[in-house]
Amino acid sequence: MTFDPWGDLLAGIAGVLRFFHGMLEGVAGADAWGWAIILLTIAVRIVLLPLAVKQIRSQRAMQSLQPEMKKIQSKYKADRGMMRSDPEKYRELRGKQQEATMALYKEHGVNPASGCLPLLLQMPIFFALFRVLQPSGDLPDEASFYIFNNLSAQTTAAGAAGWILVVLMAATTYLSARQMMSSTAATGQAQQQQKIMMYAMPLVLIVFSVQMFIGVLIYWVTTNLWTIAQQYVMFRATHADSARTAGKPPTATPTKPSTPAKSAKPEVSRERPKSAKPPKSKKPPKSTKTTKDKK
Repeated sequence: MTFDPWGDLLAGIAGVLRFFHGMLEGVAGADAWGWAIILLTIAVRIVLLPLAVKQIRSQRAMQSLQPEMKKIQSKYKADRGMMRSDPEKYRELRGKQQEATMALYKEHGVNPASGCLPLLLQMPIFFALFRVLQPSGDLPDEASFYIFNNLSAQTTAAGAAGWILVVLMAATTYLSARQMMSSTAATGQAQQQQKIMMYAMPLVLIVFSVQMFIGVLIYWVTTNLWTIAQQYVMFRATHADSARTAGKPPTATPTKPSTPAKSAKPEVSRERPKSAKPPKSKKPPKSTKTTKDKK
């Protein structure tokens, strides 16, 4: 028995599609293949959900380390001018900066590469689905999904319906990238790079999607919609956690105002002796007695 991971992956994807199709055929009829692709996408994203949670936590941890990273960058500052004037010094400072940054990540248990794992693990499934949905693949020719007559047809052959799917794919990709960018506190060059990716990625995908199959685009749009919903829920949860942790110090601080209140009491007691000086105002009666004696 030969070891063929790629062939096993293709057989597994085709088997899952047939399973979901058989489960939905009695309800969806001819459109069951499209729903099978959607359920396959959801199943893949559920399996990758723990990695997605780890990715969001890692991003939040890196965001909280930004002040420390700025201190490291200012300590080992190496700009482009130094790269031209003193290359050796530039490389030395850059090396120390990277070492200090990695030590900071290790100290706080942050893995910058964890954010790429969900995307990398989806790529084999994406290419396997692309192979399965080919006209010579495991999908029958009569496989359709509502306005899409053939899930194995390319975008150009699907007419206006295919271009609608391309627009949906580009729009959901942009919204997902914009949502991710708004949740991070990137500044300067990192922010500019994120903006470039946010606008460039949908345009690049439009060019490549011309040769894609309708079934692959359905998978892509579905995973983008899942990503948008997943990020919305996770970002709200992390914001709530950070708000609760940020709300703990204020709950402990009411004891501090009590100290000035105690210090204010002696001030009141100091003022009481001033108000207790009326006996000095009783001097007029003494003066009246002296006037009577003179008479």
